[in-house]
Amino acid sequence: MAGYNEIRGLRVKYLSADPSNAENGQVWYNSTSGNLRVQGIGIAAWRSGTSYSTAGYGAAGSGSLTAGLIAGRNTLASGDTPSNATEEWNGSGWATSGNLSNARYYAGALGTQTASLITGGDNRPPGSAGNTFTELYNGSSWTSGTAYPTAVTLASGLGTTPAGLMLNGGYTYSSTTNEYNGSWTSGGSLNTARRWVGTAGSQTAGLAFGGQIPPSGHSTNLTEAYDGSSWTNGANLNAARAVNAVGGGINQDASQTNALASGGYQSSGSPKTYFNETEAYDGTSWTAQPTMATARGYGTGGGTGSAGIVVGAYTGSLTAAVEEFNFSTNTITAGAWSAGANFPTSSSQVAGAGSRDAGLGIGGYPEGSSPTGKSYEYNGVAWSAEATLNPSTGTAGVNAAAGTQTACVNAQNTSGGSPYVYTATGEYDGSSWSNATARPTNNYANAACGTQTAGLFFGGAASPTSMSAVTLSYDGTNWTAEESLSTARRGLSGSGTSTAGLGTAGYTNPPSTYYTNTEEYGGESWTAGGSLLVATRDGMASGTQTDSIYFGGGTPTKTTATFGYDGTSWSTRPSLATARSLAGAGATSPVGAAWGAGGYYPGSSPNRTNTTEHFNVETTAANPASNITTS
Repeated sequence: MAGYNEIRGLRVKYLSADPSNAENGQVWYNSTSGNLRVQGIGIAAWRSGTSYSTAGYGAAGSGSLTAGLIAGRNTLASGDTPSNATEEWNGSGWATSGNLSNARYYAGALGTQTASLITGGDNRPPGSAGNTFTELYNGSSWTSGTAYPTAVTLASGLGTTPAGLMLNGGYTYSSTTNEYNGSWTSGGSLNTARRWVGTAGSQTAGLAFGGQIPPSGHSTNLTEAYDGSSWTNGANLNAARAVNAVGGGINQDASQTNALASGGYQSSGSPKTYFNETEAYDGTSWTAQPTMATARGYGTGGGTGSAGIVVGAYTGSLTAAVEEFNFSTNTITAGAWSAGANFPTSSSQVAGAGSRDAGLGIGGYPEGSSPTGKSYEYNGVAWSAEATLNPSTGTAGVNAAAGTQTACVNAQNTSGGSPYVYTATGEYDGSSWSNATARPTNNYANAACGTQTAGLFFGGAASPTSMSAVTLSYDGTNWTAEESLSTARRGLSGSGTSTAGLGTAGYTNPPSTYYTNTEEYGGESWTAGGSLLVATRDGMASGTQTDSIYFGGGTPTKTTATFGYDGTSWSTRPSLATARSLAGAGATSPVGAAWGAGGYYPGSSPNRTNTTEHFNVETTAANPASNITTS
């Protein structure tokens, strides 16, 4: 015999207060407020993502939302300017990869991040019939593939290699499709010829939507589904649009029954009306979703009704902005830099230790003044003046520091002028500085990581023209020579620990050579790590050997760029608000507690800054309980 639960379902709990550990989807009645409540109802929203390196539109995209690929684009550097740039997306940021053999934009693409295909596109003169160039990507480099059957531009792809489908598109309108199975063969023709069409799905279960139709070139809301041989009409988009950000984009997560359309424009008139509207498709109908922050067309992207991405595009001007879409029972807050309390002095060459909520800023050079010889503690809210360095002429900012706010070691300048002597060592105990064992080598502009009793100092220069590769460990009392860096340099950054350290970037002089070199220290020796995406010097770093960020620096122009390292490779992260180099930062701080204070910045006098910025990693939190409307 069936019981109550089988006949009537589960009973709703009757509670006097909301439970402290409610699970997503849990329903209860709050007798105090008189509301029927549910935990974690899904919320859809767009949020800012990490911009890619060079603004542009008309890029070809493939791959997924956590392993995407962008190739080519129009950078408008001088009129229409095709690009051969390739960038990979890891779900958090962008990393450069091997260039296309043929620069282009408005090309079609399909496949995954490690097995992708690009074909056709515009490579000047603008408005040409396109080309037949096909290139294949293996995760690092491009090689020539079987030429496309006809010169094409504005193509849209879906599926994988070797099981893909390409819709011709073109500056002229086409209903032609071609399947890719290692070579090209004819596929089923669309019911309605069009160009600039959005795509999703696979070779045997594909989706085409939107675009422009002849003879007027006006946008369409038509949707068609492909079964591997023929197309059938499906539910129309709510808003007609062309050049969807999903067209031939990062759409491996999407399917014939779960796709996303975002952005685009409405007609071929001038000026064009760009969209920020978003719609999700469930195989039966399109449903309006929250709008993007920036209306745009000619973009690249894709995704599903629960997760998507839009990259770059044209908004009336070029943009490198990225937006990410999520429908989730969690609220996701994107990683970003935020403003902290101003450092007490506008100074460059500030040394740093500790984390954002327990940081230590040491020394620094105000413009046109002598070194401050002061140290300052930071609690994440305010800076407070602490002890004077010992000796008081120590700048420390020219060198580096290791440790925490209450147990720090740093190398100091004891000469107060040229010739500089950088052998003194200072230790801080949270209230005062004391002299410690002098270093055996005279170096400045070096890097450090680790702690007061297990520190690592490396690189630097004995003079402006004498670069150093020396590595020294410090045990709280004595200095010990370790294996040298592979590349002698100054102005490099350090992060991690004395047994799992990271040394990044830097330069030599003369001649002035900037580096992308990253070296990893394992406790006994240095080995090559992944190259930074730009050659730079005097940047700041925080984190561990497998989770680190590098920010700011000079290329030689001061920059706001931020990069993340995962133990293998670097990719972009959200940029600083203020370009700077030679700022204070805690080398061993976790990425989520990273900070940067002071530093050089571009512009007229004064050319120092006192601003502080905090790095906030992406966070996820369960949506709060909400009321259910009953009648």
